Amino acid sequence: MFWQSLWHGLKTFGNGDVLIAVALFLLAEAAFHGALRWTSSQKENEDAFSSGCLAQIFGVLFQALVLGCLLVWLTPVLLGLQEKAAWASVEPFVMVAIRAGVIAAVAISILSFLPFVGRFLAGSPGIEVLFGGGLLFRLLSHPYLEGRLGRKIEAAAVYPNLWECLGYLALAFLAGRLLMLATIPLRPKPGERPNRFVLIGGPTLDALVGLVVLFMYAGFVALSVE
Repeated sequence: MFWQSLWHGLKTFGNGDVLIAVALFLLAEAAFHGALRWTSSQKENEDAFSSGCLAQIFGVLFQALVLGCLLVWLTPVLLGLQEKAAWASVEPFVMVAIRAGVIAAVAISILSFLPFVGRFLAGSPGIEVLFGGGLLFRLLSHPYLEGRLGRKIEAAAVYPNLWECLGYLALAFLAGRLLMLATIPLRPKPGERPNRFVLIGGPTLDALVGLVVLFMYAGFVALSVE
């Protein structure tokens, strides 16, 4: 089912509501990276420098909030339970999404303090989106499924196992590295200052890679539900 979920996740982008939500997510990511760059680059102004540090501290929380909004809106569509996103179907689970977002943000923050893992996540926005979004989706979709279907559901029966989860992480990592190779012509030459693509466009596209793989993860769950 792992291989089936890859195609299932790609097919999700044929849904208009999904495309709109993804576009808004990418705009939010680009705006955040742009604001982060602007605040952290004004080093001659002590207040601006402080705000840059503050922006970095709240970066994980911001991403968790954006992912939470995206997933709570799209969960019924990603699970294959309805073709159109509708506020009425997800409104009772908004508080669940908020709690899940906080848990995901805390988990990523803790991992960010680990020496090797923290540097890896900082250099791989796609992995960060996949990990945080996967945890958020797992915590949100399970109660949603039970509430929608009206019965208890064994998590092991619908969610990927450890090895399959590692497969999604490996896929996001490889796709991110391939994207990096494909965009080499857009990157500055050695010795040149980083351009806007490296500072804003690159991380945003890498986050898109993580989101695509996240939809594949959700596709696994949707196939299990079927």
